[in-house]
Amino acid sequence: MDAFLLFNIGVDCFAVIVMAILIFTCYFSFDNTQDVRLMRRAFLVLLLVLLSDLFQWALDGRPGSSVTTLLYIDNTLYYIFQIGAVIVWNDYVHYRVLRKVKSRNVMIASSIVPLAIVCILMLTNPLTHFIFFIGQGNHYERGPLSTPLALLVMGYLLFTSFWILYMRRKEMLSSIRREYMILAGFVVAPFFGAIIQLNAFGISLIWPLACISMLILYINRSQDEISIDALTGLNNRGSLDKYLVERVYSESEERLTLILMDLDKFKTINDELGHDMGDVALREVSEIIRQSFSSGHNFLARYGGDEFVVVIPQIDDPRMIDSYMKNLRSNVEAFNKAESFPIKISISCGMAFYPREEIHTPEDLLKAADNQMYEEKERHHAEMGYRK
Repeated sequence: MDAFLLFNIGVDCFAVIVMAILIFTCYFSFDNTQDVRLMRRAFLVLLLVLLSDLFQWALDGRPGSSVTTLLYIDNTLYYIFQIGAVIVWNDYVHYRVLRKVKSRNVMIASSIVPLAIVCILMLTNPLTHFIFFIGQGNHYERGPLSTPLALLVMGYLLFTSFWILYMRRKEMLSSIRREYMILAGFVVAPFFGAIIQLNAFGISLIWPLACISMLILYINRSQDEISIDALTGLNNRGSLDKYLVERVYSESEERLTLILMDLDKFKTINDELGHDMGDVALREVSEIIRQSFSSGHNFLARYGGDEFVVVIPQIDDPRMIDSYMKNLRSNVEAFNKAESFPIKISISCGMAFYPREEIHTPEDLLKAADNQMYEEKERHHAEMGYRK
């Protein structure tokens, strides 16, 4: 057994073990949300790629017609799993960035068509040998379209990364921008693996190095689980508490404006439309808040249930606050005019400022905002004639 063969088998075995551990821990570490399901699917397809690659190296050069048949089957699956891996990765990224699954037309163009083309190429390959063929001694040999197909796979990954970077330019929240950089950087390790692999026949590094990228993704997702609300992508209650404690008790006496927001009619939405639509409403409201308060260094969080908090540091100018609130009202109105949700939404808000004589702790700040929000909600209820 030559050095290349030992190297490839060893690298693939290591990558398979890492991916198996990630899949196992992923099933027990995260809630069963849509993005987590897509992440698990990406892990699983990459594991299939690695297993088929490992199987190919284990059979390479062994004698017998049955081995030839197995090599054709295994390499065919390998190429199909490859395109499947980049498609599933694109699906995951699409959901993480846009917070929604692909539409039917996008799914056809970005997933079904590329997969169908590769499947046709691979199923006809035993006759055409366009992609690969098994030569004398049962050794794998590249076909004329092998390199273009590899470039297509890498091009798909690069396109996904450039799209993420484009979307990152529109995002103002630092936590989301950091996640986008990690998602965009997924392609770096397999890209260098592809360069080595295309120039040194006999070394297989693209997908083992993609395994390293997946490990980085998993570590980042685990960190997000601690600080980010899974449903909305905003900071969670724990992150908010930590943020307020650090600033309220700091010696600099930083000025803060805290806005507490509550989705009106949330119980009605859950009762009449179902909890799935309630989740949709919360995601839509979080996006409206993101659009309204994303400028500057504002801290956005889901406080719990249907309540959200925005903390605006170093600003207590009423004109600036009024500008933010005007943006919020305008974005809510635009959302309702679009009629993309069965029920028109409205948001009640309460505001509090620090420092103030009566406010000494984060709890005081939240309570003051909650009292004002409750008063506004009562006015909304009286005007609209509905119950919470």
